[in-house]
Order: sequence, then structure tokens, then C-alpha cells
Amino acid sequence: MVEVLEAIRVLKSNSGYAPDEISLSLYRGWDDLYNMDRKAVEAFQLEAARERFRNLRPAVRALDIQAQQAGVNAIESLNDIVPLLFQHTHYKSYPMSLLEKGRFDMLTKWFDGLTSVDLSEVDARGCTGIDNWLSLLEAETPLQPFHTSGTTGKISFFPRTDMERDFWMFGFTKAFKGFGDEGGVKLGFDGERMPCIYPSLRYGRFVAQRLVTFMAEHVAPSPDQCYTMTNGTLSADLMSLSGRIRVAQAKGELDKFELSDSMREAMRVYLDELERRPQETDEFMQRMMDELKGKRVMVTSQTSYLVQAAQQGLARGIRDVFSSDSCGSVGGGGKGVVLPDDWERQIGDFTGISKWVHSYGMTEITGSMPRCPEGYYHAAAYHIPFVLDPETGAPLPREGRQTGRFACLDLLAQTYWGGIVSGDQVTVEWDRQCPCGRKGTHIHDTVTRYSEAVTGDDKVTCSATVDNTDAALKSLLRI
Repeated sequence: MVEVLEAIRVLKSNSGYAPDEISLSLYRGWDDLYNMDRKAVEAFQLEAARERFRNLRPAVRALDIQAQQAGVNAIESLNDIVPLLFQHTHYKSYPMSLLEKGRFDMLTKWFDGLTSVDLSEVDARGCTGIDNWLSLLEAETPLQPFHTSGTTGKISFFPRTDMERDFWMFGFTKAFKGFGDEGGVKLGFDGERMPCIYPSLRYGRFVAQRLVTFMAEHVAPSPDQCYTMTNGTLSADLMSLSGRIRVAQAKGELDKFELSDSMREAMRVYLDELERRPQETDEFMQRMMDELKGKRVMVTSQTSYLVQAAQQGLARGIRDVFSSDSCGSVGGGGKGVVLPDDWERQIGDFTGISKWVHSYGMTEITGSMPRCPEGYYHAAAYHIPFVLDPETGAPLPREGRQTGRFACLDLLAQTYWGGIVSGDQVTVEWDRQCPCGRKGTHIHDTVTRYSEAVTGDDKVTCSATVDNTDAALKSLLRI
């Protein structure tokens, strides 16, 4: 309870939002959450889902439309939530022509339908690009939007407020805390602080860059002890453009793609940065050796980035860079890169970190589901998981072992509807007791993406960077 009260004090946002009783469940300890029996969990979830639906339907136009189309006016059981869940493509359902024609006023109206925050007074007619539009929203509203990589050709935008941004970030640090006697560490706020490392760009609104900003303020002893590869910005405009180029290339339509003068200049800047990257990588690794060798640090990274760094370091004879009691977290899989079978050993040998936090999560969901020592991801009470038939979308029984498409209602979302249907195939254990001692629903560590042939999802490989389009960019720029 002390920790929950501290959360109220610390996390009241600059815009005046504060966690409600449902969202405060995020700040309950793992021992408390994972010792709840199923009856108590589902009673909490059902009442919380009803409250979220009652409060958000009148305020979020997209949810009201979904409810009308589904004919759902009340939630009587957990499965009644399923028709109300948005497809993961819902957050990129705007017409692409709005970006192509610079109609950010219309994009704002579309975004307004996804949030209870009033955007009607935002005048976006003068915006010159996505980055400029997002800056305007942040300046004039409580929103702190997140966006995805746009590798399917369109970026998804999520209308989180500054409060919900902090929810997402606290959920990340919470994964480092232990359950029972497993050990762990309480990071940031009134917990431990240590130098933080993220081997990529520092700024931006992609989830990783949002996380870096959070770590610099709440986890590192001081902002200058949050180490990134460069102080550059990951541009949403560039990510959007590179995604569209990647799709055009995959479809053999690159010759039809046209670049404006401003796009060409942005591409040239990006390619110049790529030329500097090998030198910057070497300088970054040397800086880590000079300033942090043997120290206790917190490292977080996309898996493929860290594996690449580990391979380069080990090839140069660099091992055990940091203190063994450091904290490490990787995620995102290979992102189009085939990882070696012993990738975890490689990053362990290179960094010297013996214990790594693994979690199942996604940009759409606040917080994550930590993996236990037995290799299963565990859902807490504030996430209502579903397993759907991949072809019909119907909910599979909430009992036994079920394999299907993962969906979830994120109860921590206060100002937007947190229901999402993912493109992931999962195997869920509904009522089997996990050997680790945690009670409740748990997910096998075999999560994969469905193919377009089954679900209609785009098969273009996800990637958080635009590196895979270098050849296409040079072709378009005639260089």
C-alpha cells in the first residue's frame, strides 16, 4: 500500500491527470498480483472492464462506433469484450492521402476519435510533417503520442497522455522486480539508480526513444549518465517514408515512387548519418569501456542490436564489460535478422551480465508480461488476455491449453480504449499451475507472427530502423 500511495504522489502528471483506482493496480507488487486466485482476478477484471466501457464510450468516438456496430451496450461477461476490441491496424486506419497531401488538420480529426482528450481546438493546418504535427499535439494538449515503425507502409499512432506514458515506463521498470525469493531490483523513483545504456538514437517518439527519455530522468543518476549511440532523433517522417519505400520495393513498384525535394534532402541527411555509423559505433563501444568498465549498469536494447554489438566486441576480445549484478533487458526478437542459437550466451559473455529480463509485450499494451524462470510469460490482473480463432476471430475457451491469436484489454488505459487484437500466435495456459509458483494465466515462450495467408496481416518484416531500405534510397536519389 505504501508503494501505491507513493505512485499517486510521484506520477500525477503535469496536465493534472492522476491514476484512478484501476490503474493503481500497476503499482501493486508481483507477490500480491501473482498470488491472486482466478476468481478474484476475473471479478476485478470484469468490474474494471465495465467501468472503462461506461466512462470511455461517450468520450471516445471510435469505441462508440465499434460498440454500435457490434451491438454491445453492456459487458456481462469477459467474452462480451471481444467484439469491442480494435484490430491492431485500427491505429493506422487514417487515409494515406492525408500524409501525402499534408492534411494534418484532417489527421487530427481522425486522432480525436481515438481519445477522450479534446483535440477540437488544435489547428494543424500549418504542419509541415509528422514530427511537426506530433510536436504541436504535445505543446497544446496533454498527449504524448507513441508511434510504430511503419514497416507495413503506414505508421500507427497511439494517443497516450503524459500520465499513460509514465504508466508504460513504470511497467517496463517493474519487470526487473522479483517474485517471491527470486530476487530482482527496484529501479528508479525511490529505488536504485544506475547508469543506463541504449545503443541507438536518443530522441524520438518511437517506444524505445520514449523509454530513453524516461530512463534519463528516473533511472540514471543524472541525464548525462544515460548513454546512447548518438544524440540524434529518430524521425517519424523518415520512418513513415522508409516504410512506404520498403513496401513499394517488395511489390516491385519502386519505379513509381516519387520523392519531393524535402524528402530527398531528408534521405541525403540520413545516408550521411549511415556513413558515420561505423565510426560512431566504435566510439560508443570505446566510451563504454573507458567510463563504465566493471560498473553496475542497466542495459536495454533491441535484441538484434545487442547481438551485433556482442559479436563485434567478442571478435575484438572484449568480454565481461560490466559488473555481473547489472540489469539487462532485451526485446523485439531478431527484427528480420536470424539470431544465432546461442545469442543469449553471446550477450552474456560480452556484457558480463548474468541475468536478463525477458517480457512479452507490444507498443499497444501498457507494461509487459515478464518471463518466469520456467520460461512462461505471466499476465497480471490489469491485462485481460484472450485467445481468438485466427480465421473467425471468435474467442476460444478460457480453459486448458489454447493456441490462437492473442488479444487483450489493457485496463491501464484511462483516456483511450485499451482493447487490441494482435497479429501474434500464442499458446496460453488458462488453469494449469506454473511450476514457478505464480498463479494465473501464462503464455508459452513460442510467440510468432501469423502469416497473411491465415489472418490477412502484412508479411513485410518488422524493423525499428530504416537500414533495410538503403539500396532503395540510393536508387531513388540516383546516387
